[in-house]
Amino acid sequence: MNEIKPVNIDFFSEFDEKACTRCGLCFHDCPIMHLPLAKSIQEINRLINGEKTEIVLKKCQSCFSCNFYCPENARPASLILKRWYEQYQEEGLKKRGEYFMTLYPHYPNFRTHVIDKLPESMKELVKKWAALTPLKGVTLTYPGCNVITFPELTQLSIFQDLDIRGRLEYCCGETLFRTGYADKLFQITKRLDKWFNTLKPKNLIVMCTAGTNVFKNVLPHYGLTYKFDSIKSYIQYIWEKIERGEVKIKEKLDMKVTIQESCYAKMFGDEYMDLPRKILNHLGVKVIETKACRENMRCCGIGGGFSVNSAYHPLSLIQSGMRNLREFKETKADAICVYCAGCLATLTTVQKLIMGKKMKIFHINELIQKAMGEEPSLTEKAKKQRASHFFWGIIKKQMPKLLSLKKIKIADIAEDPPSYDIAY
Repeated sequence: MNEIKPVNIDFFSEFDEKACTRCGLCFHDCPIMHLPLAKSIQEINRLINGEKTEIVLKKCQSCFSCNFYCPENARPASLILKRWYEQYQEEGLKKRGEYFMTLYPHYPNFRTHVIDKLPESMKELVKKWAALTPLKGVTLTYPGCNVITFPELTQLSIFQDLDIRGRLEYCCGETLFRTGYADKLFQITKRLDKWFNTLKPKNLIVMCTAGTNVFKNVLPHYGLTYKFDSIKSYIQYIWEKIERGEVKIKEKLDMKVTIQESCYAKMFGDEYMDLPRKILNHLGVKVIETKACRENMRCCGIGGGFSVNSAYHPLSLIQSGMRNLREFKETKADAICVYCAGCLATLTTVQKLIMGKKMKIFHINELIQKAMGEEPSLTEKAKKQRASHFFWGIIKKQMPKLLSLKKIKIADIAEDPPSYDIAY
């Protein structure tokens, strides 16, 4: 397969004020806010003038859809991230937000809390991924922070030859990018550059679409100098194996699913967004689309916490996730399919609050494994336990800080991470 290019190579540059006509389509068509056109025009003018907005800076989930709706390619999403950063510099981050900072040095955070409760076999796997020993070949497979909390998703037979390496301290910085903390991204790239120069991979396979985009299209803007011959998503890797006849389906899956889109898939265009659908079709799965799909998608719910005002307020996350779950239920599909482990974590955690019958949520890797006749590595019991760990971690660690007036600044990210210890 030819390397998939982003739909717009200028997607992540700065806001182009000269190109902006103040038409208001960016926030009028936004799948989260849907502002009346007059209000949208007012809000974009406020952003451009450096004034506080009434809605956008509070409600935006940085899904970047507004960049698609802008007819002049002015990149309004970049302006929002800039204003968030200015707001953060002036006000700081509410204390509750530190629990969601993966690279923040004060443990636990929401991922370490879950990793510490993994089954022993999965803890050992995560420890193995942290090794700095030479690669077996020329390709590094990067798990990403969310897959590290669901390491079972890598245990398919079609992944058995991949050399997986990574740890939370080598986070790609995707969340920091989407929340506008530009200075920290420069620090992250120094750490990643040093790590890559230690392992010396020629190729990179990334176990999430978000990480694929960050390494290909974002971090080069923030000083990443290490050059790969190729960078591809695991979704591309799977489809290539299917095309070569290397994925043996033992039994077609007779089911209907609706898809939670990855926020970054749209940045690679229709060719990329088609891939999870082609894979599901190959498995015998019928896809029922929601209105919020492809470039019109909504974030799974975690984006509800990205603004400085929200600072990962649990109610914002719950409301955002519930909105999606309600729409998924209306499709009458048998299940929800995600191809991002972060979406799996968010939706399964939010779904704990739903009373009565709940829709099953599958990562696409689970469905591939089922169709191949393999014993599921990630069981329904394990998913429920993982959701409970995420949920109760937030309740115990974050909820007590909701009324706190204390603000923090994110600590500097040192070039060398702390020594690795699974017992955070």
